[in-house]
Amino acid sequence: MDDIILTGNDKEEIARIKQALNQTFKIKDLGNLRYFLGLEVARSKTGIMVNQRKYALDLLTDAALLAFKPTPTPIDNHERFSSTGSVPFTDIQAYRRLIGRLMYLTNTRPNITFSVQQLSQFLAKPTCSL
Repeated sequence: MDDIILTGNDKEEIARIKQALNQTFKIKDLGNLRYFLGLEVARSKTGIMVNQRKYALDLLTDAALLAFKPTPTPIDNHERFSSTGSVPFTDIQAYRRLIGRLMYLTNTRPNITFSVQQLSQFLAKPTCSL
């Protein structure tokens, strides 16, 4: 199954495109966009707003981090990480999955981009700093 979002100002053109797609692929129109691939979409008179609140809460819940206190800076900019000299991370797949989910979260949370980039350098051999 593939998903597609059609947007535009011309409702007649959108209807024509949907009809053409339906003739070829038998599509299902789900109406106005509300949630798509972890992105929540809200429409108002002033515009369209996109957020990943539910996605972020699900990520925190899955990582058992929901009870932790927030911090203004997720990582010390002067911290130097290394893949040697530390205890190897026990669940490499969980680490990789978390980093991948965090990368997707940077779509709406650019403030975590530096931290995610720093941690993503160790996908091959993550370690635990003691």
